[in-house]
Amino acid sequence: MSKDTSTAVREDGLRYASKLGGSPFQGSGQTRSCFKCGRHRPPSSLQSKRILGRTELVCKPACEPKT
Repeated sequence: MSKDTSTAVREDGLRYASKLGGSPFQGSGQTRSCFKCGRHRPPSSLQSKRILGRTELVCKPACEPKT
């Protein structure tokens, strides 16, 4: 994430005029994060795996390296 340069409070009380509105997660909001790599994916591309005595969701078949 880049650091915003215009963070002063304006007269109408708003700040961060340079940030884009909205959510970084597009679609219907049906995503979960992988326990290992942290990427958000649809539930169909995740599998349950027992890690440290708990069942966690991880990428299937394996996490892809970040590029």
